[in-house]
Amino acid sequence: MASDQGNGTEDHEVQGLVLPADGVEDLTDQLTQYMTEIELGGLTDIMGQVLDDFLDQCGGMPENLSDASAFELITGAQLAVTLAYQVGRLEGRSPQIVNRLVQQAVEKWRARTLVESENISDADLQNPKELVYPRLRRMQFSDPEE
Repeated sequence: MASDQGNGTEDHEVQGLVLPADGVEDLTDQLTQYMTEIELGGLTDIMGQVLDDFLDQCGGMPENLSDASAFELITGAQLAVTLAYQVGRLEGRSPQIVNRLVQQAVEKWRARTLVESENISDADLQNPKELVYPRLRRMQFSDPEE
């Protein structure tokens, strides 16, 4: 998430750590609150279309647009992608602030080491923010050499 700015140790200290679900929600709230103070708007319609295309390519848009729940699914997905885009912008502009908020979350919520196993059990599914999503992301987007 973060880029090296300053002493270069911030990213390495949190690499491989995961927060408990409450800690993830708290950090998300902190980042969202900070984004609204900086600038949450400013997304052009064309960039919105690009984000919608990402959603469409990954299967995040409903196939049947006339379904009663399609509108809610689309707007919920658009909000999530827009917030992800804004977090990236915040991190690009102010990586030291993002690093500080992450460090505070790690200390406050006592982050734990990410489980290395690729086997996901039924018990893991009871806590997806901590035990499933980070592992799936690591399996999907990590270099095989790591």
